[in-house]
This record gives sequence, structure tokens and C-alpha cells, in this order.
Amino acid sequence: DAPDITEAHPEAPHWLANHFLNSAFRGTFKNKYRQYAVNQIFRAQVAFADYHEARSLTAEYLAKGKPDNPAIRAYFRALARWESCLLNLQIFIDVMNKMKKDLKDEPVFIEGDGTPDQRAYALANTVKHFGSEIFADRHAETDTIPLWLTNTGLKTRTQEVTYIELARLVSEVATAANELQDPRLFARPGDA
Repeated sequence: DAPDITEAHPEAPHWLANHFLNSAFRGTFKNKYRQYAVNQIFRAQVAFADYHEARSLTAEYLAKGKPDNPAIRAYFRALARWESCLLNLQIFIDVMNKMKKDLKDEPVFIEGDGTPDQRAYALANTVKHFGSEIFADRHAETDTIPLWLTNTGLKTRTQEVTYIELARLVSEVATAANELQDPRLFARPGDA
């Protein structure tokens, strides 16, 4: 049950374009904060689109799949979009944490704290490093893919995040991107 969050964030398809227009007419982030903002907006926009495409493809997989014909193509198409969503969220979090560090603020999560943010980040790490883990013989032969879908969410050998938790995380990232699209609304003294 991955919720549709498009109505809560109607500007999502326009964040980057809005940011560039706002930067041209209303003010701009300075120095490295411009880099942080553009990267976060881009990653948020891609993660948001991937989340909704993955949600749609998962519904397609469930509609087409049968015990004797499990709709493998639909499953892997959905899985690819979920992986992309997680990887883009991970990059967003990395950039956000760098910005927070520069501002002497707390990170998005503390390693191993078990929050949905930390677990989603760990899922992305598993996906990102799966090839090197296979190369180093750290996976059993039964570990054919790094991430799989469950009835409640996404899972690796060691971590799981529910669709509801992931929707909340994508929505939080969307809220940040919505603010970042207008540098004057997000700016701290000296940033814009």
C-alpha cells in the first residue's frame, strides 16, 4: 500500500524550472549553497517521479501476476524504479548532511538509529554496493538481487522500509525541494 502523494506536492514536476526562474528574478543561493540546492532539488524531483512510477509499476505487477505466471518483467521494472528512488534519496540525504554540517546542524539521521531515513539509506547502500559485494564473495548464491518487494515494503537481507515510511520520507524530501525552489524563502542570512 504505497500511498499516492502527488496531490500533497503539486509543484513536484516543476521544482527545477521554478528554481531557475526564481533564481533569475528573485535571488540566488551563493557559493556552495547553490550547488547544494540544485542537487537536492534534482534528486528530490527524480526520487519523487521514481516513487510514483514504481508505485504504478508495482500495481501493474500485482494485477498481472499469477502463481503460475508471476509477471517477472513487471516485477523487475518496478524494482528498478524503487532502486532508483532509493539511490536518489540517498544522494539527497548526503547533500543535505553536507549542508547541515556546514551550518553546524544535526544530520538527517545517526548511523544505526533504526529510523526510516537510516534504513532507506542502508537499502540504497546495499543496492549501490551489490556488485562489489558479489565480486568479494560476500553473498550467498541465493542472493540473486539486492532488493526485493514484500507485501509491506522494500527489503534487503538486513533492512526493510515500509511503503508508508518511504512515502513519508519522499514527502519530507518533497517539502524541502518545494522550499529550495525559491532561494528567498529558504535563505539564511548570507545564503541568498
